[in-house]
Amino acid sequence: MSASTEVPRRLTVADIARRYADGLRLPMLTAYDYPTAQLLDRAGIPLILVGDSLGQVLLGYESTVRVTMTEMLHH
Repeated sequence: MSASTEVPRRLTVADIARRYADGLRLPMLTAYDYPTAQLLDRAGIPLILVGDSLGQVLLGYESTVRVTMTEMLHH
């Protein structure tokens, strides 16, 4: 197996809009923390959703309302 050193070009908002208008699929996965985001990026996932749902998924909160910016930055 060979390792690729080529860095894929990042998608812009215009790229995403164009792909959507062209009917192309837009693969996206959710990253609840930094290590997961790194793995998804290394795997070549073009869109990574990051949000406050980590409050429910990782921190066990009843809703996302309690999640602070500090908690999101920590993860």
